[in-house]
Amino acid sequence: MRYANLSPSTQLLLIGLIALLSASLFTRAVVFFFRENTGVRPIYPGTWSQAQCRALENIRLLIGLALISFWGLFFFLAPSLPTNWPFGYLHAIFFIILLLISNAWVLLLIPRDWKKFGAISRSFWITIAFLVIWWGAIFAATGWMFSKASAPPVLHALSGVYAMQNFQTSTKSGG
Repeated sequence: MRYANLSPSTQLLLIGLIALLSASLFTRAVVFFFRENTGVRPIYPGTWSQAQCRALENIRLLIGLALISFWGLFFFLAPSLPTNWPFGYLHAIFFIILLLISNAWVLLLIPRDWKKFGAISRSFWITIAFLVIWWGAIFAATGWMFSKASAPPVLHALSGVYAMQNFQTSTKSGG
């Protein structure tokens, strides 16, 4: 199944959005690796224990691993998605969604001072609950979109016997 070719303005918009999100992700990743290489450690609220700080770091790692699996799923499903020139509309939309999610994950890695988030960050459990609900919803929605896009199209075939009812034949007899 092929979609009609995208208009040049739509193509330009999608390509521009992909370029902008890719540059944003690259810039944030460079900031993260720079901080890691210089040894800058995040500052957690004073009410958090060392175990809670490690738990947050582990949750960020698990989110990253889940994100890697979504990128793998995208590259696995990409050949079966409908396409048109120069790229498939679904390919571009899924790529943009994965770039947005990747940006959100890198933003989760970058904060140097967790205290600046105010009252919400003081409570470890509220912060963790928010992150689990947020990322759970994001991953569930993305998984649902992938499953809908990869499902075979539904064939609507008509079957059965269709006959006209109350059909009157008129015959004229000549006399």
